[in-house]
Order: sequence, then structure tokens, then C-alpha cells
Amino acid sequence: MSDGAQVEVGELTERDRIRRRTIAKAARNFLVRLDALGRLLAMHHEDNDAVVELLEKASIDLRELQAKTGEAAFVFTEGHSFVNGVWVRSTQRAWEAGKRLTERLAQLKGRGMVLEDKLSSDSLLALSRLTRKGTNLPELFDVPGVRLLPAASDADLARMGRARQRELAVDLFREGLITISARDLQELDLYMRRRQRALCQALISLAEDSTEDLLALTTIREPRLPAQAHTLMVTVLAIALGRALDMPRRELLRLAIAALSHNMGEAFINPKAFALPREYNDKERRFVQRHALLGFKHQLKTYGLQGPALDRAVACAEHHLHVDGKGGYPYKTRARPHLFSRIIGVADVYLALCADRPHRTGYTPDQAMKLALRLRGKQFDRPLLKLLVRVVGRYPPGSLVELDTGAWAVVIGPGAGQFPLERPKVLLISDEDGYELAQPIEVDLGERHGRRKAWLRTIARTRDPRATGIEVHKFLFSDRVEVPPVKLDHDVKKRRRAPEDGQKP
Repeated sequence: MSDGAQVEVGELTERDRIRRRTIAKAARNFLVRLDALGRLLAMHHEDNDAVVELLEKASIDLRELQAKTGEAAFVFTEGHSFVNGVWVRSTQRAWEAGKRLTERLAQLKGRGMVLEDKLSSDSLLALSRLTRKGTNLPELFDVPGVRLLPAASDADLARMGRARQRELAVDLFREGLITISARDLQELDLYMRRRQRALCQALISLAEDSTEDLLALTTIREPRLPAQAHTLMVTVLAIALGRALDMPRRELLRLAIAALSHNMGEAFINPKAFALPREYNDKERRFVQRHALLGFKHQLKTYGLQGPALDRAVACAEHHLHVDGKGGYPYKTRARPHLFSRIIGVADVYLALCADRPHRTGYTPDQAMKLALRLRGKQFDRPLLKLLVRVVGRYPPGSLVELDTGAWAVVIGPGAGQFPLERPKVLLISDEDGYELAQPIEVDLGERHGRRKAWLRTIARTRDPRATGIEVHKFLFSDRVEVPPVKLDHDVKKRRRAPEDGQKP
């Protein structure tokens, strides 16, 4: 089956930026003139020259807007205005106009309005009166060409909130790629340090609101992504692990800042050294392993022993040390690495196993987890690896799985049932015959059959997305249909029991 999702994590094209600016400018001018027209009509007749002139200008703005958008769907919230999903950057007058429209529409239990093509002058005059008190609101929306957008229900608000979280996650990923380029990591001036701090705070806030969307960032696999994408994903996973340890927010911020800089030393090594299409020989391996001490020395030499700089320096030096003291680099020691270094090390190796390298293709998330678990007690702390399993699950986010029904699905995160790691939430991306669905469907594998005690769906096997050509991250960030479970497993029986159909939970 083919991948049909249309979500890109790259930068917006210049054409997209120009189009958005044009739409926002036309919408802003239209709102301001519509508001001014309402004020004039409170004092003058419709035939007044000033009214006629302003009406013509508002009509021109609307035609320019509709030339780009077709039907113009305006949504208002607390003075903010959006037209066909594009935020209209407000001037003071546009803000005041949007605020008045928000308040007036709220009286109709509406959140916006749709202006159809070729809206007549009479309809536009009637619409302008919406901004003024005293208008008979129910009669206003009987005019041709104007449709009211009803206020969203609680379920709609929750769904829109989740969609916005996914958009925010992609925006943060783009921002992160800008703030951790090799050059910026070397210079790390005051502006960039503040920008990185703001990025880390935003990632932590996203983790608090939606860990699923945060972890979805670690599934992005695109050959055109720069090398610093790995560093950003390590930061994301480190934040998730830190939250699972109940770290206070201040400590989480320190951990995130340290994770952003843990591979800083690679900026001082020739990039060709990381692009060899084969495994390193001993000499090449020692040369590349210098990045740990190079980053450590650069941090201390440039920024001294101040708190954040020391955290970054320690993370640079220790994230490849083994907890048993028998392996790792740049040195061997029986001393226990710092907690930040151990967390970053676990995240670094797990994500490195998932990623493609010039000499090998990446492992699937479940295979990478199995390989990481073999290193417990040697390279990694056993408790931290258990924590990793608890955070990402037996089937980590982004795992492509085939269900016993024949449908294919992408794992989102832990489920809401009695066995959240073994029975995660998934996005169905095909039907039982393997045909791609028009829109992914979110379901919980903890759901039981309506009349029997059997599971409604069960993971039969995992699949390699690379072999199928499916880019799973695009589904994780796309729109979806959410189908809440009718009967979760813990609704059937509270005590733990082996599931039916011979499947181990």
C-alpha cells in the first residue's frame, strides 16, 4: 500500500509564505473596513458617499481574499482572527474589530462565519452591522452568502486541541533544527542560548500536555533531514524519561539543555568521517570518538564552570561511558556517570539504533528496543532501561504493525486499558484487505469484543516501514478519526488474567 499522508516537516516554501502573507493582509484590511463600515452606518444612511466608498474598498479586499481562498471561513477567538486556517497578525484596529466580532458571535453561539463567493453589497452591509450593538442577530444570518459557524462542542474542542498539539510538535521540530545547527552549537552566543532555552521550555510544555505528540517526533525518518535531527530527538526522549522519573520542571530544563549539546564535539570533526559507507576501523573509530572530549573542552574553555555550561560539559564527556566501568569512551572509570549523562546515553543509543547509517539501515523500533535491553547492567542502568520500556512501550511509537484482522496500523503510544504497553493505541491506516484508508482511524487495542471476552484487535506481527515504503511519521502528524473504545479490558474484569486467542498481553 502507498503512503498518502500529506504532512511535511521541512521548511515552508517561499511561495507558501507569500500566499499566507497575502491572505493575512487582505483579511486584516477587510476586518478593519468592515468594522469602520458598521460605525459609519450607525450615523449615516447607506447612500452616504463615505459609506459607499468604504463599502467598495471592503468589497475589493474581500474579492482579493476570495481569489486566494475561495469561500472565506473566518474564525474568531479572544480577538485573534483566522481565515481558512491562516492566522491574521493583528494591528490594534484589527484586534478591536476581531474582539467585537467574537463577542457578537458568542451571543449566537457561533465561533465564526463563512463568506461565500460573490457576496452582494447588501449582504456586506448587513454583515457590517454585526459589529454594532442593537442589531437583531438572528435575522442577520438570514442574508444570502453568509453562514454561521456554530461554536465547537466539548468533544470538538478536545479534538481541535489534539490537532493543534500535533501542529505545535512539528513547528517545534522545525525550530529545533534551526537552533542546534553545528555553527550555532560552536558559537552558542547569548541569543542562541536564550533561543535554545525557550525551545526546551516549549518541548517540556508539550510533554506535559501530550507525551504522545512529543514522542512522535522521534519517529521522523527522512534522508534530507540534517544530522542535528538526531540530537533533537535525543532531547525529546530525554525529556520524556525525565518526566517519568518525576523530575521537577527546573531539573527537566537542565536535562533538556544538556541533551541539546551532548554531541557538540562532532562540530569540530570533519563531516566526511561520519559518512563512510562501511564500519570504522580502529583508527577511524578513535578519531570519531574524540568528539566527546572535544565538546567537553570547548564548553569549559568558552563558558567556564557556570551551572548550565557545566551540565552541558558533563553530558558531552560522559554520555558514552558504560555504567559497569568496563567500556565506553573517552575514558574508563568505575565512577558512576551523572544521571543526566545516563539518561542521554540511553536515549542516544536507542535512537541511533533506529536511525539509518551510511553502513547499515536502521532497526525497527521494537528490534532496537530488544538490542538496547541486551545492554542492561553493562552499558546502561537496569532501572533506566525499564523506564525506557515504560515510556515507549513494548511497541514503541512509530512501530508499523499488522493486526490479526489483516489491517495495518501505526503505534501511537500506550493504551488506556489494563495492559497499556502490550496493547497500545494505534492508527489504522488500511482496511482488512490492505487498502489504504482515506483517513487514519485511532483505536485502542485494549478494547474487548462487544459480546465476547476476546480482544477486538491484536497485533500479529511487526513490519519494517522501509521495506514497504511507508513513512509512518506522516500518519502520526496527520488528521485522524478518533473512535473511543466501547469496552476496555479493565471494564470486563479488574483482576489480571491471560487474554484469549492465545495472545500474550
